[in-house]
Amino acid sequence: MIEQKHIKYLESIVGSENVKSDKAHLIAYCYDATRTRFEPDAVIFPRNEEDISEILKYCNKHKIIIVPRGYGSGFTGGALPASKGIVLSLDRHMNKLLEIDMQNLLGVVQPGLVNMDFQKAVEEVGLFYPPDPASEAFSTLGGNVAENAGGMRAAKYGITKDYVVALRAVLPSGEIITAGKKTIKDVAGFNTAGILIGSEGTLAIITEIT
Repeated sequence: MIEQKHIKYLESIVGSENVKSDKAHLIAYCYDATRTRFEPDAVIFPRNEEDISEILKYCNKHKIIIVPRGYGSGFTGGALPASKGIVLSLDRHMNKLLEIDMQNLLGVVQPGLVNMDFQKAVEEVGLFYPPDPASEAFSTLGGNVAENAGGMRAAKYGITKDYVVALRAVLPSGEIITAGKKTIKDVAGFNTAGILIGSEGTLAIITEIT
């Protein structure tokens, strides 16, 4: 159980309305599509990247477990608080389509945006986003990236990793990083974005996807 002083400090970062430890929220955020259940100690809804940075700095210092989560539609347990701690839910506030770049045929999104909503938005301007996991109507793009999701169209078009050119993410230390570039050709340096894709939130919390 997390001490109340930690809860109070986290409330000072995001506001008390964005920190929940009542039974209803703990139950709502304790399971994914596997139906396996692990209740967290609390659920936090960060408003932006800076909130996440401050939360991770504090939790890293005090050895508090953080589990990032979208809509919890995965079948791998990646969003489950198996050792309790805090579920960091990105669906409430960080769910926006930030940009459709028609010149470069790119979209920039926050991790809580639902896959199907993004597909519809780009199709309205004549573009196409192929990755279509079975949960596309309710799975988030952040979750798709964290799980490297595919779908029926994968045989022809590939999976999520084939469409991510850049990411912004927050490391456990609270440091904010940018991985990749807003270009198709990017051959210099380490493929940091590629390492984060499919890492299920174990390396960093993704805050923006290009």
